[in-house]
Amino acid sequence: MATINERAEHAESVLFERYDELNALWQKAEKELTAHHIPHTVSYQYYRPTCSEEAAEDPMVKFVGLSKKNGAWRICHGEYHHDCPYDDIDWTPITECSATLRVSTTHWLPKLREAIVAASERFIPQVEQAIQRLRKELSVERPSFLNSIRQQAAKRKELSEEPDVSIEQLLAERAKLNGQHPKK
Repeated sequence: MATINERAEHAESVLFERYDELNALWQKAEKELTAHHIPHTVSYQYYRPTCSEEAAEDPMVKFVGLSKKNGAWRICHGEYHHDCPYDDIDWTPITECSATLRVSTTHWLPKLREAIVAASERFIPQVEQAIQRLRKELSVERPSFLNSIRQQAAKRKELSEEPDVSIEQLLAERAKLNGQHPKK
């Protein structure tokens, strides 16, 4: 029979190996989710105390979200006390959270993915309205998207000795500038 120290060493060895894989998978999920356009911090609330007994037991409202930390979009865990305003969410990158949180929050990843796509979809009309306001203010007509790209390609060709730039390359470049990663 194994001693308590041997059992502890075995558990530690197995868990640390599993934690490494868990973190690697969270980082992969982060990479996939950040490939989408993220207009702002997006979150999914997965727990809120619904009665005074629950609030006494766990008074924190809990979220999984995508938030900018140190200049990079990160999958984070956030929470605030149910009596405090929403703006006081304390975001921590998921890979810096406790093992318990890193494990339990995996259940909510599909909901976060849906929230990110929905936030991007809801942002489209806002961007369109902003463009319309600027066009009106600047007296600019709506250009044809493809004509604009072709004009840019022609301008580049005239200004440089570089080979002709394809529309696909320009679209990929635009996507990169807008924070998107072209699909491979």
